[in-house]
Amino acid sequence: MKTFNTVAIIVLIVAVGYLFIKDSGSGSSISSPANDGEMIENLKGQDFKGVRVAYINTDSLVRKYDLHKELQEKLASRARILEQDMANKAQVFQQNVELLQKQAANMSEAELQSAQMDLQQTQQNLMAYRDEKGAELAKEQRSLDSLIMDDLKDVVEVVKDEFGLDYILSYDPNSILLAANENYNITAVVVERLNKKHNKGKASKEEE
Repeated sequence: MKTFNTVAIIVLIVAVGYLFIKDSGSGSSISSPANDGEMIENLKGQDFKGVRVAYINTDSLVRKYDLHKELQEKLASRARILEQDMANKAQVFQQNVELLQKQAANMSEAELQSAQMDLQQTQQNLMAYRDEKGAELAKEQRSLDSLIMDDLKDVVEVVKDEFGLDYILSYDPNSILLAANENYNITAVVVERLNKKHNKGKASKEEE
């Protein structure tokens, strides 16, 4: 969800920038309102009817987009395998620590010191392994997010042109949009197009 929220912010910034440029290009010169009353009067004089805006509920889209669910499950499965692998390695390490504690009384100082250094090295190796695998999972998550966003942007662009929309925004509990009219919710349309594209791609690969 973080990715979608970031995209929502970028879209809003671009939208505001576009309106500013469009207004500047019209040749009119509008100074900043001096107070709230002037701001209200300025707003009353604006024509918002020409802007066509719709939105996507990103939480709902993520839950219903088949490709996202499939890729997320694969990533979650890898994370579970890594978690179990780390638990097994940690258990073996703990057993070696306990074994050293039991044998310490019968070991020379040099032997004990060497065994402790070996355990410290093993611990460092475990931490490095954990960090390496964690970085791999994080990279896969970024690749997944990038793939989903590329597909989403392609479909959204088609939907925007098809319905003659000026802006398509992202709306969810964590977005910067405070309210939205359900009549302008096009989530179902976008999800249907995304799943159709995904299923068509899967069918093509199966036929190869």
